[in-house]
Amino acid sequence: MKKADPKASVCISNEYGKLRDAVVGIGSGAYNGKVSWSDDLDGIVASDLLEKENESLISILESEDVKVQRPKPLSKGDIERMYGVGSADTGYNQAFPRDNIAIVANDLIEFELNDDSRKTDIAGLYDILQERSKDSNICWYSTPHCRLKGTPDNYPALNGRDFVYLDDRMLFALSEDERIGTNSEGFRWMRNTFAFHDVMAVTLRNGLKYLGQAISIPRPGLAIVCMEGIVALPSFMKDWDIIEISLEEAKAFAADGLSIDDKTYVIGISEENDNSHVIEELEKRGMKVYKVPFAAHMSFGGSVRSAVLPLRRDVE
Repeated sequence: MKKADPKASVCISNEYGKLRDAVVGIGSGAYNGKVSWSDDLDGIVASDLLEKENESLISILESEDVKVQRPKPLSKGDIERMYGVGSADTGYNQAFPRDNIAIVANDLIEFELNDDSRKTDIAGLYDILQERSKDSNICWYSTPHCRLKGTPDNYPALNGRDFVYLDDRMLFALSEDERIGTNSEGFRWMRNTFAFHDVMAVTLRNGLKYLGQAISIPRPGLAIVCMEGIVALPSFMKDWDIIEISLEEAKAFAADGLSIDDKTYVIGISEENDNSHVIEELEKRGMKVYKVPFAAHMSFGGSVRSAVLPLRRDVE
């Protein structure tokens, strides 16, 4: 296994090392490339709601000494200048930068997303990635790129929300529907490319779309798990302390929280879903839990963990 250089411009070894650097998504996007999130839709401006939530999250992160960066905002015109006329017709979404990238030790891995409306989102992160990759310790990988509309059969697709990294282990989710998230070819590509790690698949069930809905690891030996949402618990976790959540809680993103370190956790809440069960269980175990209103993000399909791309965490 490659040993992470803690001084490198990107450095991640697990889900709970002290977070130092991160990218928080922005309220920029469009429905089917036609209606911008910044448009007034019956008195609701999605970008404003998302940014208000992002500001609350950033305030928490900065209070914990996390340096925060933001993606470059994209417009339909920006995307078409880069990818060609019609390239934004399926839409785009910059709220969830975690989907686009994984960091393994000091390696950047750029993912090819399965969702047609997300294939150009990576462009908003390129300035950050290019600046970080000037560091000679960094390797920048990219999964094989395919056409913008429609992922061909047997073509690798991956999603950062399906990825959990634990030192020498990697977990990737495989959905019941391979048109969502990571597919079997994407899993095979990661397993072959990072053969010096133990790369394992977790098969989702009962309608869960991403691993981040089913499993969260706030600190060593502790996991939040929706057993109804996975076929089997990874064998190395059999003796762990498990906070079990229901399928309803999982779909309300009770597991889609973010560890700032192994004692501090951030979780999204809304009026409909206060995630009190998880919060109470974490606090019983001595963890400090920040609650951030995140209803708008949840309505778009993700919560706090999905909205944050960690770039650097402390390593032992």
